[in-house]
Amino acid sequence: TPEELEEEIQEFDWARCLNDQMFVFQESELNRILDIVITNMTPQRSTSQKPVPANMIFLSARYAHYHSSQELLGKLLIMAMDKINDVVEAYQWDMTILAFWMSNATLLLHYLKKDGGLSGSTGEFQLQLAELINEIFILIIRDAERRIDKVLDPAMLDHETIPGFEDIAFQDEWKIFKRKTTVKEQPAEKRFRPPSPKQRAKPAPRNVTSLLSSTLFVLDLYDIHTVISSQILAQLFYWIAAELFNRVMSNRRYLARTKAMQIRMNISILEDWARANNRKPEHYEHGSMSASGETTVEAARRHLAPVIQLLQWLQCFSSLAPDDFESLVGTLQQLTKLTPQQLIHSVKHYRPEVGEKGLPKSAMKYIINLQRETQARKDRQRAAASSPRPGDSAPSTPTKPGQNNGNSSVPATPDSIQREEEDEEEDAPENLLLDPALMLPFSLPTSTDMLVSFGAGFGGLNRERERKYIPTVPPEFLAKLDARGRAEGGSYAEADWADEPV
Repeated sequence: TPEELEEEIQEFDWARCLNDQMFVFQESELNRILDIVITNMTPQRSTSQKPVPANMIFLSARYAHYHSSQELLGKLLIMAMDKINDVVEAYQWDMTILAFWMSNATLLLHYLKKDGGLSGSTGEFQLQLAELINEIFILIIRDAERRIDKVLDPAMLDHETIPGFEDIAFQDEWKIFKRKTTVKEQPAEKRFRPPSPKQRAKPAPRNVTSLLSSTLFVLDLYDIHTVISSQILAQLFYWIAAELFNRVMSNRRYLARTKAMQIRMNISILEDWARANNRKPEHYEHGSMSASGETTVEAARRHLAPVIQLLQWLQCFSSLAPDDFESLVGTLQQLTKLTPQQLIHSVKHYRPEVGEKGLPKSAMKYIINLQRETQARKDRQRAAASSPRPGDSAPSTPTKPGQNNGNSSVPATPDSIQREEEDEEEDAPENLLLDPALMLPFSLPTSTDMLVSFGAGFGGLNRERERKYIPTVPPEFLAKLDARGRAEGGSYAEADWADEPV
């Protein structure tokens, strides 16, 4: 029964080191142990096997700290970090191994922070673990981006959700050698029948969402903390949105009303995926017992906004009436993520269909004036920031040209980064585009987040989850470790002496 199981499981004592809650080893065997636990460890899917590296390193650290010496503890942690870094570098394009080690690094960090003695004596190692987790975070992002990039153009920009747009003619474009006599229109039942296997095999938005799903599956499989997995999804949505925005702005082929309609429908598939896979990070602030943090749906909405607004602009500006100033202002007020420069660029390079009108001259004049006002305001702000303030007793630090004068302690966001770039450069063409390489601010789960997620939760109700994260080593792994040790003249044990706690 659950009650009997509860009695069988001894409570793990984080304040002191019981002799069956550590891993005893000889210094001469350390390299061999870490090779087994780290270098030659393959990711396991079973609940008991997944946290073995974190558990082994932590239990070994307990022995070194409480029963041996700080020198042995330092050697253990340095060797472990070196070997983990070697594995991560060797498998930097293998998301499974990266997720496995991110999971173990996060869990090990939680253990060290929670242990009363080790929390203070492993400060430098904890910082190295935090840096390692951040590095693996970037590598997972880059691997996912590499996979998505292979299908992004055909799946999101060229895939035609709506049939019948391929024959639309554009102004001032000659279709050489393609003129042919008018053919009889296909019957509706043929035009709107389900796609053939050949058509289904072509890249489509589902290719992108399936890659997002496979990434999320790996993160879930290795119990990546929700605070981290939600940031991975947010970063991927930012990158996808920035790439789509830039490719539409940089290729006149996509600056057309019908193409904008197609691409917008394709992006709606990404929005549907975000709703179906919505994740809320288990992040707790200011003593609150309710989780807070940006959900997947909110992240997708925020990062897709610029490209969605660009596509909306491409679909509607040619229908604005020359004398309808109110409609123009109302439209622009909804396009808060676009700059006047981006609006003007998309109009100047627009591909109008035969018979389609462009943006009225009065509207273009209004947007150009907006751009001039925006630039004048930036110039005034730049001048005010560079001029000395009256009453300042100490001279201010000289500002280098192009240097950001903002408060560096405030984490940057995509919007603030873009504003800073626009402040730094007067009217450079690159301001038309977003920065796909920009990394959003990354934050680790807090100690409270990890206590809740790796423990029984508020009120101590989730005992099953708590048991899952008690640092133990499965008997079958100990047997394998001991068998290898005996074959080479050594032996290992979780406790080797009288049952006296430290």
